[in-house]
Amino acid sequence: MRLMYLLDLLTILTLLAVSSTIATPPSRQSSWMAPRMGIPDSFELPANTALPGSNEPLFIEMPLDHFTNLTVDGVTTFQNRYWINASYYEAGGPVFIFDSGEQNAEPLVPYYLQEYHGLSATMRLAKRYGGIAILWEHRYYGDSLPFPISRNTTPQQWQFLTTEQALEDVVFFADSFSKNSSVSTGSLNSSATILPQSLPLHPSVTPWVWLGGSYPGVRGALLRQRNPGTIFAAWASSAPVHAQVDMWAYYAAAERSLTRNCSADWVAVTKYVDTVLQGANESAAVDIKFDLLKARLSGPGGNTTGADGLTKEQANRTSDVDAASILMDPLDFYQYYGFADSLLPFCNLLETRNFTAAPVEGGVVSVSGVEGAFLAFLAALAELDYDSIPGSPDDPAGDMSWMRQYCSEYGFYQRGNPSDNLSIETSFLSLELFQQQCNEAFTDHLPSWPQVENINKYGGWNMQSSNIMFANGEFDPWRTMGLASIEINAPQRKPSVVVPGCNVPSNATTFFGITYDNMVHVSDMRVLLVPDSNHTDFKTVGFYSPVSQAPFYTGLGLFQLALDEWLPCFGK
Repeated sequence: MRLMYLLDLLTILTLLAVSSTIATPPSRQSSWMAPRMGIPDSFELPANTALPGSNEPLFIEMPLDHFTNLTVDGVTTFQNRYWINASYYEAGGPVFIFDSGEQNAEPLVPYYLQEYHGLSATMRLAKRYGGIAILWEHRYYGDSLPFPISRNTTPQQWQFLTTEQALEDVVFFADSFSKNSSVSTGSLNSSATILPQSLPLHPSVTPWVWLGGSYPGVRGALLRQRNPGTIFAAWASSAPVHAQVDMWAYYAAAERSLTRNCSADWVAVTKYVDTVLQGANESAAVDIKFDLLKARLSGPGGNTTGADGLTKEQANRTSDVDAASILMDPLDFYQYYGFADSLLPFCNLLETRNFTAAPVEGGVVSVSGVEGAFLAFLAALAELDYDSIPGSPDDPAGDMSWMRQYCSEYGFYQRGNPSDNLSIETSFLSLELFQQQCNEAFTDHLPSWPQVENINKYGGWNMQSSNIMFANGEFDPWRTMGLASIEINAPQRKPSVVVPGCNVPSNATTFFGITYDNMVHVSDMRVLLVPDSNHTDFKTVGFYSPVSQAPFYTGLGLFQLALDEWLPCFGK
């Protein structure tokens, strides 16, 4: 699940306008101009290759609108992309479908279907149970575009990006497979071209098992609730199944992990900055903004060259919320790396004043006052080497599609807790500000607030599901919206590692799953075994822990125990 910070909307829209690669993929243009329903006549694979291990994408012709057959701009279908690896497939084996969620799925292929430099849960399960592995791409992401995504995408075109349409895509895809087939396992390993839909993989005759982390985990849980005849079982990792407009709890997990002195200084500095920016002293406000911007632009070792061109005029033009949000920069990577590898380095810099003084229990503010703490905070911001943290350029089209989803249905607006006097988040972040950004990005008739009831109708925090394993990290910010939430407004349900019987729903107080100690977001869908400096970026290949291998093996082992219990009852 992506971090819902306030986006630089102008930047996104500008990138969308100038990026020719984001618009209509050449291979999709003809199908949009002459759409047709049903399954394509053939899936041509490279010469002398069959389904196993193929890196080549496959496409299914997907209805634009599953429910009312609407047509927009002459479009009634689009090509939805997916990949298959049948290396371990044996007749009668399950389907293991891994969902890429709110991103281009293509960068995931070598990691989740080919196990490049590591292992993936999808392929380990396919090998153990003689199954076939599928990587699925979500509509409006990657090459699965009904329409070009740009600043000119119309309200009529956006209307088909909904939870229900995207869930029904999976049902349509699963139903496209045959119930019986003369294709043998041997022919799969020949050089002949095999049509995927000719395989006997229909969910009425073959169990479909879903794997997904974050938003894909939500989708797996919803599908199991909504379409138990399609999805037989699911592993939902870090799945925030309870949608909520006001997600003040996002930062609660980070706050709980902070050391006492670091928390004291962060709270004090945040209140100080907010007070100055809200005050009548314009000169002091400009100075605060300038100092914050300079700290962000500077680098380790006292290198301030990045801020050489910064002026007071630029600082004055910076909004209060943009300036105050710089205090939250150290939180940007928390959900992936956790406290020890994300916040602790910052706190060490802050509390030792860049290793020039011994830390004290009450924080810098207790000995040097709030202005001294502010100076130490600025130095820590400047010294922390954010450039060394893996990252990649955002995908403007994907960002826009996800923004559409959370603006219309999910919410998850991440501000500080307004009733918590010890919050480390600026008070300038507000629900109204998030909604204003949504309304400016999408000029059509968005609901006044995201329609979270579209998601929560499947149970939300109170979901009582069967054949689902819910996994969470102890300090995952998204745990707060999952079944394992410990927030005051959640039902306080407890995970149990006792495998329930097949098709036996959970109860109101417990659920089947596990919470990994000291871990954060989606720590278990894959494990990296060989150093891979070019492809360990969590934004690109995600769904694993960059700091620990244990959750992968723990989660995989528990889910295998569950499948050993559940699979024998399929069809009975």
